[in-house]
Amino acid sequence: MQVPTPPTAAEVEQALVAVYARPEFAPRTPSPILRWLGEMAGRAREFLAELFELLGGEGRAVNGFGIAVLGIAVVVVGAWLVVTARDAWRARERRRRREPAVAPPGPVGAEEWERRAREAAAAARWREASLALYQALVLRLDEAGAVKYDPSKTPGDYRREARRVPGMARAFDAFLRPFEPIAFGGRAADAAAYTTLRAAAEEAGARG
Repeated sequence: MQVPTPPTAAEVEQALVAVYARPEFAPRTPSPILRWLGEMAGRAREFLAELFELLGGEGRAVNGFGIAVLGIAVVVVGAWLVVTARDAWRARERRRRREPAVAPPGPVGAEEWERRAREAAAAARWREASLALYQALVLRLDEAGAVKYDPSKTPGDYRREARRVPGMARAFDAFLRPFEPIAFGGRAADAAAYTTLRAAAEEAGARG
């Protein structure tokens, strides 16, 4: 039986070159972000190693110590982010509640606000019409002596003032119950809601 001739060194080298030239053996270049994270992790390990050695620790304990410190840092940063987001949301909600439903009417009188309400309703801009009707009603109540108009007052302030006039208070409260969810609660206004508001406003003295 003929014994096969073993490959020469040159043939072996050519075969290895051909194998390592295949795509699965091509080196992978990490993304810039991964390289940056790797560099940061390496620097953090070096810092922890130096710190641990200064404290009298052994080199083999650095990895475990670093993982523990990193875990604590992640928990602390995560808790801080949650608290910060919660506080920002609460502050935004407080500002939103303090803001008036619409810009203060200034010199604009009740009749002008009633005209704006009718105009917005004719164009199916129901929320705008509802807000204008509220301004008109508050000014009508001021004319009737049931409340004292002030741009800084809230619907709740006017409600408490209107309680001094029982009949007026009932009609005003009937207006505010459907109005406040539209102005402050994110409820969508529509034709039916505006019709309800207009009926309550007319009963209290406004001409919607």
